This record gives sequence, C-alpha cells and structure tokens, in this order.
Amino acid sequence: MKTGKLKILLFVLAAVLGILAALAVTCAFSVMKTQGESMEPSIEKGEIIVINKLAYFFQEPKVGDAAAFHCSVYSEDGEGSTLIKRIVATEGDQVEIKDGMLYVNDKIYIQEAAAPVYMEAMEKVIIGKGKVFVLSDNRGAVLDSRDQAVGQLDISELMGKVCFK
Repeated sequence: MKTGKLKILLFVLAAVLGILAALAVTCAFSVMKTQGESMEPSIEKGEIIVINKLAYFFQEPKVGDAAAFHCSVYSEDGEGSTLIKRIVATEGDQVEIKDGMLYVNDKIYIQEAAAPVYMEAMEKVIIGKGKVFVLSDNRGAVLDSRDQAVGQLDISELMGKVCFK
C-alpha cells in the first residue's frame, strides 16, 4: 500500500513541478515572430526571437542591446505592437545626427549590424534620467527614438532584451 501512495505522491509532485516550471518560463521569456524589416540585417523579417523579460530587472539596459517595448503609435487597431530596436544611448549620453551620421557623445557611432542609410539631421539631445534612445538597425525605418511620438523610452517601458534569434 505504501508503494502505491508513494507513486501517486511522486506523480503529483512531478506534475506540480512541471506546472511551476512552465509558469516560470512563460513569465521569464516571450517568443515572437518579427513582422517588419526595421531590424534588418541583424534580425530578418519573419525570424523567431526570444525575449528575456527579466533581463532589465537584474541589470541596466546597455548600449548595443536589442530591446523590446510596446508601442501604440500609428497603430491601426489601437492595440499597438511589440517593437524591437537597438539601444544606442543611455542616461546622460548626447545623441546627434549630422551629415547623415549618428554621433553619441560627439563620436561617430558605428554599428556593424546597422544597414548603411543616410539619416536626416537631428539636433543634439541629452538622454534623460532613466531613459534610453533606440534606433532601428535598418536606419531607413524611422519608428524609433528619432520620431517624437516614440522619443526617449523610459527604462520601465522596456519589456525585455532579445536573447536568442
């Protein structure tokens, strides 16, 4: 009789642990298929990516991170969508676009993953406290911090960091 109860107990324990593990993975990670071309060539349209939703609970966002955030700007359905953009500047940094080039802290910002595209001039801005400045890797796509409707993002708006593609 003890063997039967032990088997049932072990089965219930395994089921509970499985459910807890599934919940932990669901809460910590999000899998999505990219819809647009704004992060090409580093992340292709239709590519499956994994977002670590806990990344920015344990560390500050860093320049170079591909970060996810929710954006309802220009949304036809009013629901908005999840956008993926590259963090190019953080709190206190100065960002400027002149002669088609991106400057961060008065130095040309070169990113190998970025598609070379001429960018319209943008006056120098200082990134605010607790904020980041994001750009599309495909610099021709402008739904990023250059667009005043998006602007500088508060760190709390970041849903997570792209960790796998």
